Amino acid sequence: MALMTWLWRAAYGVAGLASLAVGALYFLQEKLLYVPVAPGISQNYEYFPDQFHLMHEDIQLTTKDGLSLHAWLLWDPAWDKATLRNKPLILFFQANAGNLSHRLPFFRGVISKLGCVILAPSYRGYGPNPGSPTEWGLKMDAEAAINYALSRKDLRSEQLVVMGRSLGGAVAIHIAAQHQDKVKALIVENTFTSVEDMVPQVLPFLGALIGKGGWCNFLVRNKWLNDVEIKKLQMPILMLSSSDDEMVPRSQMETLYRITSQNNRIFVDLVNAHHMDAYDVCPLIYWPALQRFLDENVD
Repeated sequence: MALMTWLWRAAYGVAGLASLAVGALYFLQEKLLYVPVAPGISQNYEYFPDQFHLMHEDIQLTTKDGLSLHAWLLWDPAWDKATLRNKPLILFFQANAGNLSHRLPFFRGVISKLGCVILAPSYRGYGPNPGSPTEWGLKMDAEAAINYALSRKDLRSEQLVVMGRSLGGAVAIHIAAQHQDKVKALIVENTFTSVEDMVPQVLPFLGALIGKGGWCNFLVRNKWLNDVEIKKLQMPILMLSSSDDEMVPRSQMETLYRITSQNNRIFVDLVNAHHMDAYDVCPLIYWPALQRFLDENVD
């Protein structure tokens, strides 16, 4: 009898904890999913392009819901206007935690090693920007960014390449699917299949409730259905996947590759690299793969 009582109490306890976790996921999912400020890092920009010997233009993007968001246009100081017009233009969507200033070492590599111009928008709620991040909001931010990129006739906007890392890959897949006639090629790095697929990875005790076939999937408002959107794409796609990604299971990048209908897609294995450090850990694989992809797909 005492054992049965203990088992019932344990069951109630587990059910109570699961209910609390599901409730937190529903009501706090934006806080859990989007991390504008990583622990120990300021929300404000900590570094600036001139510290990395980069020229830049500060840009304000206006979203459909009236927010004014900061972006950087970045290039090599040795390039004149004519040179800028002939350089590949990459619209880059950043990963989740932190702000644009933490991506400057990577931007310097793209510019110095690949000879590209970068337009890097900051999401709502990130860095100096107003607003709070949601899937709906970030998609509007991306729309404002691509519209601005396409409006710059002094740049190579007719050969636009879209790139995203992690969460930024989800943003990039979405905006490329919306503008297939305007995007020349897509680069995706360490991106997940969907938020529903990621919940069991981050919160394993919710795996029975949320995930493939989970009966609580309706609670996930920020879905980011990359495994659905990527099937729409007809452009060349480069997929960069770190073998030791500690955040996104490698299998999810493999799934995105497998389900993509486009034949002109490339999967690059970044050996011993983690979620955010592939360009630094695997420079002899990472940068040549990007260069070949750009050479083959940008006129």
